[in-house]
Amino acid sequence: MVINMEKEVKFSVQMTIKTMYSFLMYHGYHGFAGIANLILSGGAIGLLIAGVGKGDSFARLMLVLIALLFTVINPIYLLYKAAKQVKLTPMFLKPLNYVVNEQGILVSQETEKLLTEWEEVIKVTETKQAYYIYLSLTRSFLFPKEALGDQEQIFREILRKEVDSKKCRLK
Repeated sequence: MVINMEKEVKFSVQMTIKTMYSFLMYHGYHGFAGIANLILSGGAIGLLIAGVGKGDSFARLMLVLIALLFTVINPIYLLYKAAKQVKLTPMFLKPLNYVVNEQGILVSQETEKLLTEWEEVIKVTETKQAYYIYLSLTRSFLFPKEALGDQEQIFREILRKEVDSKKCRLK
């Protein structure tokens, strides 16, 4: 007699501005483009400190704007964008319920249900706050670690087992 003890994790996620903002900041500042933008802003700050453009107020204004663009302006914009997205997306108004097991990720809300099979996953990324499971460049699941609670270790085991190790970037 074979007993199948399938591992399964059940949890709910109420999308918050904080979760969405963390996701947008991760994408805005992770990788080559994010690093290049910060270097550009840092270079502008360095030029201001070195006194470049002292006699030209327009040049100084441009350097100040470049210095602030990726260090102050863009994070504020991403916070605005996160708030807008969470408030205006009907799906985020109520909690999403998830069941994660060897079949895939079952998401439900009220009477709607959708199963995403593991073959559809193109990448899994872990940050300090969350897991991001990508289905395409524009579709992903955002799972805050706090929503997983004491089931996080089982969740990680399922990911390691079901997602190809080349696609799964866990810490």
